[in-house]
Amino acid sequence: MKKIKMFMGAVLCMNLLAVSGCDRAVQSAVVEEKDETDQKKEENKKTVQETVAEQVEAPETYRAIIQADLRSADREDKENPMKFTLTADAPVKVPDVDTICLKKVKRVAISEEEQNKIKDTFGKGQLMQEENNENEQAGTYTVDGLTYQYSYVKSEQESDVEELGFQIAKFVFDDCGDMTLASSEKKEREERFQNYIKAGSGKVSEKEAKEKVSGLVSGDWELFESSSKALTEGNTTLEKDDFIFERALDGIPVNYVREISLPVNEQALEWENEDGTLHEGQSEGWENEVLTMDFCSGTIQSFLHRNPIEASNVSDERLFLLPFDEVKDIFEKTITLQVMTEDKNRMIAVDGGSNYRYPSIDAQSAEITITKVQLGYMRMPDSEGSNTEAVLIPVWDFYGTWTSEEPEYKYGNGEDGLVMGDVTMDDAGVSLLTIDARDGSVIQRVQAGWAVSTGDK
Repeated sequence: MKKIKMFMGAVLCMNLLAVSGCDRAVQSAVVEEKDETDQKKEENKKTVQETVAEQVEAPETYRAIIQADLRSADREDKENPMKFTLTADAPVKVPDVDTICLKKVKRVAISEEEQNKIKDTFGKGQLMQEENNENEQAGTYTVDGLTYQYSYVKSEQESDVEELGFQIAKFVFDDCGDMTLASSEKKEREERFQNYIKAGSGKVSEKEAKEKVSGLVSGDWELFESSSKALTEGNTTLEKDDFIFERALDGIPVNYVREISLPVNEQALEWENEDGTLHEGQSEGWENEVLTMDFCSGTIQSFLHRNPIEASNVSDERLFLLPFDEVKDIFEKTITLQVMTEDKNRMIAVDGGSNYRYPSIDAQSAEITITKVQLGYMRMPDSEGSNTEAVLIPVWDFYGTWTSEEPEYKYGNGEDGLVMGDVTMDDAGVSLLTIDARDGSVIQRVQAGWAVSTGDK
């Protein structure tokens, strides 16, 4: 497959169908003039009393339709543009808090108390058969006829992963779908499904999952995403419930972004301002915190907690946040160009390991769907580039999915062709665009730096 260089394309025939919210009518009840000083005090008092929701004036739902014909100087098909469509009918999540402040965050070790709770809760009092591993504490539990693997990996260096896991030893085979299994593996899977039924209690609700997490891991947690799917083996069909959590600090979530959706080799790329100034890339220092739980027929299938953090206020000063209308305007102006701009600033790679970014510049069409918009914290490197401490800034994350119809690429002697067909990115926890809530700067998460300066930053 040939490598395609990406450049900013000219946008032609763009039709933006903006959905405006209802105007608010404010009636004055003032019947006498006030001293200017008193009026200023009252205005200041009102500003202090505003909640974050009142400050950003965000709607409950973000709705938009953007359609455009996109062309580029490097596009092979000069006559036919890319048919671009973005649709949004997505909930807008705003923390129910009075203020958002800058925070300092540091990575911490997983406590011994948490380790013991995991063993006691999921091991159900059974003894662990320890395995020899010099880099981690590991072993197996046999509970209700099911074999679980327990592991705790302690970070030895600043960049190491701190991880606690408890999972079915062969749970990957439970999710294999149409994967061909050896007869022995198929028999094990059938037996495991029967044990799931015996040990479980049916579907796990979001409330039950959140309560369980609160009893196992310290701190406050919000549910970022949940999903269910059917697992079938022979005549047995079970329901699997997956839950992704994000840490909440003073009621404000640290926005979850799936690490494996970020290309590792692109997390520290150089970046360029609008004026052409080139900056060295900065690594985030350590992977984001992760907390997930999966259940099958109500029985724990896997638990994972990675890289816990601890936060403190940089100051108690209330941060100014842009109104949502300004933020969504920046998003709508940026996302269309992002599809056609140079390679390193384009959409998230499909599998996190590909050197190619999609939709490609030669795609016949690209369709993006925004699934959720959320105001929360994002971790940024501190000024000293520490691998153990960072700062949390307020950002808007526009989560979504996309599909592109790709062309046939020629390779070899030109006679053979590889038909790409549709390329789809539908993972949960992928932010298509992140915007600084303070000044509207667009952030490239995969680069951990400022990619486009649309504000005063």
